[in-house]
Amino acid sequence: MTMQRDKFEGAPIAVGGSEGFEGRMRRIRAEMLHAASVRARDDSPWFAIRVMSGREKTVNEALEKAGVEAVVPMRKGPEYRRRGRVIPASFIPVMTGYVLVRFMASDEAFLGVSGMEHVMGVLGGCLNPHRVSDKEVKRFKTLAENGKLDWEKPVCSFKKGEQVRISEGPYVGFLGRIISCRSDAKGDAVVEMEIFRGVTSVLVPLAILEKV
Repeated sequence: MTMQRDKFEGAPIAVGGSEGFEGRMRRIRAEMLHAASVRARDDSPWFAIRVMSGREKTVNEALEKAGVEAVVPMRKGPEYRRRGRVIPASFIPVMTGYVLVRFMASDEAFLGVSGMEHVMGVLGGCLNPHRVSDKEVKRFKTLAENGKLDWEKPVCSFKKGEQVRISEGPYVGFLGRIISCRSDAKGDAVVEMEIFRGVTSVLVPLAILEKV
């Protein structure tokens, strides 16, 4: 006859320790993010991370605080007119929803950055991230700093349905089709592109678009 035991031996996992589950996860995320603080060479390529719209500067500041090399090229946004009064333009990101980062590439670094608040992912994915050359990033930043990408600066006019090529920034060289844009040759256009095995719509300044 077999007797059943009603006594359990051992200790439950994570019980009795000073670190709970949430604390342990925060520590793991912090350790992975620390991996992204390992600097790459000055001529190494950059990676683009997708963030929630309007959170570009917040994410950029959090990355810099963690010791991660990051940049958000800025430009002058649109002027607003209300009741006959002109509201001066404020500075906004050139590419809405993106932050450029550079670090020694590793699985831990990509997971650490991807796990940050307001971050939606890495352009191209963590396994095969899209790389942007240091030369291109420097040119992109210089154009922004010199006012060449300002929202109010008139450029070539475009129409809905036109095929275009992106000439600067994280999507440099990609082809797409204009979904919508203004008729006064100012501001941005919504461009639809087939990339990374899917269709993506991106808000792109008209100043970095070329007709195909």
